[in-house]
Amino acid sequence: MLPYLAIALLVIATFYSALVSFRERPKDAPPTWLFPARTRRPARIAVGLASLLIFGVIVTWVIRGPQGSRDRTVRFLVPENYTGWVRVDFEIAGSAPLPVEDGQTVTRIPPSGKLATSSTEQFGIEKDRYFFYSGDTLKPIPKSGPGRLIWGRLNGEEQSASGKRTYEEFFVGTEQQYLSQAKARSGTNSP
Repeated sequence: MLPYLAIALLVIATFYSALVSFRERPKDAPPTWLFPARTRRPARIAVGLASLLIFGVIVTWVIRGPQGSRDRTVRFLVPENYTGWVRVDFEIAGSAPLPVEDGQTVTRIPPSGKLATSSTEQFGIEKDRYFFYSGDTLKPIPKSGPGRLIWGRLNGEEQSASGKRTYEEFFVGTEQQYLSQAKARSGTNSP
């Protein structure tokens, strides 16, 4: 919320300065804080137009910002009847990249619940989908509402002897199972 207030203040100040620059000052008026006494009208108009341009760019950025950012569409495939923490480690040398099917990154989690990939972590507006898989059969996993089975999603970064590592993890199971597992692992960083 605070960044939007700062942007709103900047927009208001820009708009005000544009209006002030087009207003004709009386000849005997003292100089303003925005323009020195000898600033000619063309210079004030140029500043006003530049201010309007900046205002237009900011408004466009605020309006189109969410639509213009990249969508993050990942399809997480979890083994059928799996319960526990799932972790995906990114940018691991020698690991296979994540495949892309129909514009979605496919993350097929092995029975261990841990997956290493050479792919980079994706950021953007999250449109992730979760499925249990058995062979070629997929069954949706609810991530919200009654019957929810996806909990504790987080993206992290850790430093180790092999360098910096980014990861994403989440818990698959009931709320009670999640709370029990979260309490049991509260002092550790890995599943």
